[in-house]
Amino acid sequence: MKNLLYLCAIILFTACGSDDDSIDPIVETTNGITTLDATGTVSEQTAVEAKKIIYGKWNFSNTSRGTSNTCTFSFIEFTDDYYIMGFSVNQEIEAVFGTYELNTDANGFVTSVDLNLEMSDTTIASLTNIVVTETNEILNATFTIELNIPEDSEYMICNNLEGDYSTNKGDPMDESDPSDTDSNHAKLISTWTFVLMTEDGVDVSNQWYENPCYDYEDNYGEEIHIEGCTPSTEIKLTFSAYGTYTFVFYGSSNGTKAITEPWSWSDETQTSFYVGDGDELISIESLTDMEAIFSSNQEDEGEVESDYIYSFSAE
Repeated sequence: MKNLLYLCAIILFTACGSDDDSIDPIVETTNGITTLDATGTVSEQTAVEAKKIIYGKWNFSNTSRGTSNTCTFSFIEFTDDYYIMGFSVNQEIEAVFGTYELNTDANGFVTSVDLNLEMSDTTIASLTNIVVTETNEILNATFTIELNIPEDSEYMICNNLEGDYSTNKGDPMDESDPSDTDSNHAKLISTWTFVLMTEDGVDVSNQWYENPCYDYEDNYGEEIHIEGCTPSTEIKLTFSAYGTYTFVFYGSSNGTKAITEPWSWSDETQTSFYVGDGDELISIESLTDMEAIFSSNQEDEGEVESDYIYSFSAE
C-alpha cells in the first residue's frame, strides 16, 4: 500500500446528445450502501431525492465535446458527501476532490449542484438541468456544466470545456448490488482519516504526509523533492461503491493533492483487496464502523521484505 499513491490510466471523457425524451419518476433499488439506480429530473426533487439520483460514477465518452487540445475530462463521481472529478491536462492526470452542495429554491427543489474544493469556499463547477433516465437498463444523465477553475490552478485551461453534456453511469462493483449492511464491503464504502503507518513496527507516517512535496521526473524516472515544500497535515481516503478510491492530502504548502485509483476485492471473503493495476494486495486486519486497520508485505529494490500497517479512523 506504500505504492498506492500512483495514478492509474484515465477513462476518456466526452459528451453527446440524448435522444430519450421520457422522464421517469424516482425509481430506486436500495441496498446496504445507498440507492444505485434512481432516475428523475433533479429540478423536480428535494435535496434528499436529488442526492440519490446523482450518486455514482458518470463517464463521458464518444464525443469531441469533452476534449480540447490541452485538457480532457475524465469522469465525475458522487459519493454520499463528496465528489471526485478527473482531468487529463497536457497528458498528465489531475484529480479534484471536494464537497458538493445542492442548492434549492423557495419550494425546496434543487436548482443546481455546486462542486467545491475541500477545505475551501471556492466553487469550481456548477451543474444544472440534470436529468437521469434509464434506457435498456443503462442509466444516462444529461446536464449543463459551468466551470470556474481558479486562474492559479494548473488545470485552469480546462475552463473551456463547459457546456451541455450527456453521460453514462458506470457499473457499481458486484458487491454493491445488493450488499449486506454488515458486510466488510458496506463498512468500507466511506471516507476515512489517516492515523498512522508503520514499517516493521516503526512509525513512517511522514512518508505519506510528505507526498505532495514530491514530483515525478520522467527524465530521471524518480521522484524529486520540491525545495521549501512543507508536508500535508491531514490525509483522507475514500472508497466508493463503484471501485474508485481516492487519497487526498491537505495542508501542504504545495496545495491540496488528490490521487485516484481503482480497487477491487481479492475474493468473496472480503478480507483483502487489490489496488491500482491489481498487483498489490492489502489485507484487512480490523474493520468496524469507527476504525480500519490494513496491512501489506512489500519488497524494496533490494528485495528486502517489510511489513506495513495502516490505521484509519472514521470521518
